[in-house]
Amino acid sequence: MTFTQLEIFSALAKVGSFSRTAIALGITQSAVSHAIKQLETELGVSLLSRDGGVVALTDEGSLP
Repeated sequence: MTFTQLEIFSALAKVGSFSRTAIALGITQSAVSHAIKQLETELGVSLLSRDGGVVALTDEGSLP
């Protein structure tokens, strides 16, 4: 887990869109997707629910 992955996850949780997160952070949408996938793989949980372009935090992703 890296600080960058956490930064991207935090921004995505606030913005709710992979593409808008990429724009806000000045990176590609692919970079956002890869960072989140790596983070989820390392943690062994799904942090986000992706349904038709809508991104929402899962129970695991929204823990305090």
